[in-house]
This record gives sequence, C-alpha cells and structure tokens, in this order.
Amino acid sequence: MKLTRRQSGISMVEVMISLVVGLILLGGIVQIYVGSKTTYGFNNALAEIQENGRFALETITQDLRLANHWGCIVPNGKTGNENNVNNTLLTWSGYDDDLHDFVGNEAITGTDGDGINGSDTITIMGSKPNQANVEVPFQPAATASVISGAVNSIEAADIILIARCGANYSSNATGTAVEADIHRVESISNTGTNGNQRDIGLFAVKSQEFLSDAVIIELQTVTYSIEQNSQSGGRPSLWRTEFGNDRQELVAGAENMQILYGIDADNDAYPNQFVTSDQVTAFADVVALRVMLLVQSSDEVLPTSEPQVYSYNGVDGIQAPDGRIRQVFSTTIALRNRIGKQ
Repeated sequence: MKLTRRQSGISMVEVMISLVVGLILLGGIVQIYVGSKTTYGFNNALAEIQENGRFALETITQDLRLANHWGCIVPNGKTGNENNVNNTLLTWSGYDDDLHDFVGNEAITGTDGDGINGSDTITIMGSKPNQANVEVPFQPAATASVISGAVNSIEAADIILIARCGANYSSNATGTAVEADIHRVESISNTGTNGNQRDIGLFAVKSQEFLSDAVIIELQTVTYSIEQNSQSGGRPSLWRTEFGNDRQELVAGAENMQILYGIDADNDAYPNQFVTSDQVTAFADVVALRVMLLVQSSDEVLPTSEPQVYSYNGVDGIQAPDGRIRQVFSTTIALRNRIGKQ
C-alpha cells in the first residue's frame, strides 16, 4: 500500500507575521533614506553657501586692494595732482565724470542702507590685476598707439593708464611734468616677431614717448550692490557693475551686505575707528574696510516649524522667514595703496 505525504501551505498567521516584519524593515529603510536625504540636502546647501560667500569676499577683496592703484605715480596712495596726468577721456563722447574721472573722484565711495533689505552699496575706482610693460619699438609722442607684451588682458574699449615708473621725464605743452596718460583703447592687434607683442591703438594721441620704464594698467570703476533677480523668483543677489552698465550677478542668494569704513583720524595711515558711510566726512581718509555678507541657500532644507535663528550686524536672535539656511561672512580689508604710508 503506497502512502501519500500530507502537503500543507503557509498559514494566515505566518503571512501576517511576514508582512509585519517586512513593513518594519521597509520603514527602517525609508527612515534611513529620508534622514540621509535631509542630511545630504543640508550639507549641500551649506557647501553652496560657503562657496558663494568665500567667492564673493575674494572678489570684493581683490577690487578693494587695487583701489586707487596708479602704479608708481600717486604719492601716499591718495588722489594725486591732476596736472601730472594727461586725461584724454575728457574729449571722448562717452565720458562720464562719475565713472571716468579717476583723478578727481575718490577711489572709494559708498551709501548706507539704501539697498534692498537695508543693504549698503560701494563703488571702487582703481586698477585690474596684472599689468603690461611698454616695449620696443617705442611709439613717438603725438601718436595714438603703444606697444606692449602679448600676455595681458587689455581689449578694445578698455580704459588704461600708461605711467612712467623710472627716471624718464617729459612735459606737456604748458611745461608741467606729465607722469601718466589715461586712454580709451580703440583697437588691439598682434605685432612683432611671431606675434609676441600687441599694438594698442588709442582713442587720442599720447603726451609723450613712453619708454621701457613705463607700465600699462587697465582701470575700472565697479559698484557692488544687493539687488533682486527677477529670473530667480525675486531672490536677492550680489551684483557687480563695471562702468555703470556691464552688470553681472556675482552671487545668487546674497541677502544683505554691510560695510564699515576704517578712518585714519590722526594721519598715521592706520585706522582709528570703523564707521558707516554716512559718518565718513572724507573718503580720502579711509584706509581699511570691513565687509559683512549674509548669504542664504537656494533650497529650503529646514522645516518651516523650526526656522534657523542667527545673529547679524550686531543683532541677535533673528528668525529666518523660511526654511533656507543662512551664514554670515565677514572680512577686514586693508587698502594697500593707503595703509601704513606716512
């Protein structure tokens, strides 16, 4: 007689136990995923803020350190004698006194609290990084060109300063010593053997034949301000404007900027006190600046029920209005062309 083995399936109790265990494991996995995603979002937002804040301060610092930079011709790094500079821009149809008067205007000016969120604005007149040397063949006086090395960033429509830094001497028609020219670049062409030089065509003729002791420095007038960007939902950003019209959104999410000016009150070329721009009686006495930026993340990574609380510009316990995280960046910048000079 053949025996048949009894077969049995999974009971309902076993199914229920399996489902409960599976749900517990799945819940743990989901919790780990949500926690990891939240941590990743927070760390990513923090990294974004730190990168933006550091980049903003580095850019502002570079421009401030070159404020009032005139090569070797301006004593004490302050406004020099207008008679020593041949400013050919005065005859240019695009001349704007506020943007192009590098001799008569102060190198640094600012406004206090008139930007969005009560932020400050600062305008800097000075040079750009790097410079070129005048090279042979030297172009005679009363010609509208100068030869420089090939490695420089000067392009057509730039504003340049050509300054004598050696013993060579010249005079203008009135007999006053001319140490430098300010020109607008009209054209750039490669020249010399293998194109290793640049022929810089100028808007107007030079005051003299600049020799090998002369340098060519690109000038700029830049303004930093906090403004809204309509293309990013109205979020505030740090903007850099060159010569009044070349606007660039430098850092998205820069919410506020505060600037203090270090005043040399006793004429020893070191700051005695830091004040807001409306308390500065003479910007020529400013030898250092303190810049403070408040930068927000692009994403809301915190629950709205637990917004961030932070301190800024001497005010504690500020509660963020949204789930974005915020960080404060600050630095003190010495004006190299002014500080420490007697």
